[in-house]
Amino acid sequence: MSRRLTLVIGLVALQALALVVVLGISYFTSQDELLDYAEGLAARIASDTTAYTEDFLDPANDAADLSYRLAETGVLDPTDREKLTRYFFETLRVQEQFAGIYYGVDNGDFLYVSRDGAEDGADFRVKEIITRPRRIVDLAWYNEGFRLISDRKEPEDDYDPRIRPWYNNALEAGGASWTSPYIFFTSKKPGITVSVPVDDPLTGETQGAIGVDIGIEALSRFLEDLQISPNGSAAIVAETGDIIAHSDPALVATTEANGTVRFSTLSDGGDPILTQAVAEMDAGLEGLFPGEVRVSRFRADGEVWLGAVQRLQLERTPWTVVTYLPQSDILEPLWRLRNTAIWVAVLALLATAALGLLYGGAVMRSRQ
Repeated sequence: MSRRLTLVIGLVALQALALVVVLGISYFTSQDELLDYAEGLAARIASDTTAYTEDFLDPANDAADLSYRLAETGVLDPTDREKLTRYFFETLRVQEQFAGIYYGVDNGDFLYVSRDGAEDGADFRVKEIITRPRRIVDLAWYNEGFRLISDRKEPEDDYDPRIRPWYNNALEAGGASWTSPYIFFTSKKPGITVSVPVDDPLTGETQGAIGVDIGIEALSRFLEDLQISPNGSAAIVAETGDIIAHSDPALVATTEANGTVRFSTLSDGGDPILTQAVAEMDAGLEGLFPGEVRVSRFRADGEVWLGAVQRLQLERTPWTVVTYLPQSDILEPLWRLRNTAIWVAVLALLATAALGLLYGGAVMRSRQ
C-alpha cells in the first residue's frame, strides 16, 4: 500500500475519531444539562403547587377570622338567624372552594349553609337546628338567587355541634383551629375544616364556634391540569401518609367493603411510583421543614425517575407536595437527536471514505 493511500485512510480514520469524540461530548454534556433542567422543573412545579395550595387555603382562614371579628364586635349578631344565614350564603357565593359554613351554639343550636343540588333547581341548602323550647330540625333548599326551592322537617336528625371535633378544637385553641383532611360525610368528597370560637361581645364568654368547610378536590383538578411531562405526575400527601390530592383524582379516595369512604394512603399501593418517591426521602415526611425542597433520583418500575418534594410553609397544614417524572421523558428527545446524528455521521464517514478512496486511486493512477 502506497504512502498516499495510507495517508488518505489515516485522514478518514482521524475524521471518524473526531466525529465520535464531538458527538460523545455533545451528547453527554446535553444529557447532564437536560437532567439538571428536569430536576429544576420538578422543583419549580412543586414550589408552584405549594404556593397555589397555600393561596387556596388562605381565604378559609380569612373568612373564619372575619366572622369571628364581626361577631366579637357585635356587627354580626349570631342570634339573628336570618342575617347570619344570608351572610353565610353570600360568603359561599364569593368563595367557590368553600363547601359550607356553619355556626354551633353552646346550647346545641346549629345553623349550616352548604352547597347542595340534591333538589331540582337548588344550589344551596340551609340546615337549622333549634333546641328550645323543643328540638326542631329544618332543611331548606335555595337557588343561586336565594329563592326558596323546597323545605322539610327532619325529626330523626340528632346532630349536636358540641360533640364535633371542629367545635371543641376551636374552643380548646381559643382561636383558629384546622382539622386534618377528611372525607365529608354528605358529599363524600375530600375536605378540611377551619373553625374559630365566638365570644359574646358584652360578657366575653364563649357562646359557640363558627366553622368553614373547604372542599379540596379542586387541588386534584389543579394537579390534573399541570403539564409536567408525558408520564409525569404530582400529588399532595399529608403527614399521615394520606393522599389528599393527585393528578389522577381517582387515586384520592378508597371505598371500604362496608361502604365507608376514606383517603387512599401510600401503603395502599395505588401509585407505587409516588410511594417510592416518598420512601427515598431521608427521615420521611416528618423530616421535612416547612418550605423545604428536596430533589432526588430513584429507580422504580424498571427505570430512573426524578422527584421533588416540598413541605407547605403553613404549620396548620403539614402537607408535602410531590412531583415525579421518568428520566426518559426528558432524555427521549435527546436520544432521537443522538440517533439521527449517528446516522448522519455514519453516512458522512462513508461518503468521505468513498471520496477519499476514489481520490487516492486517481492519484495513484496518475503517478503510474
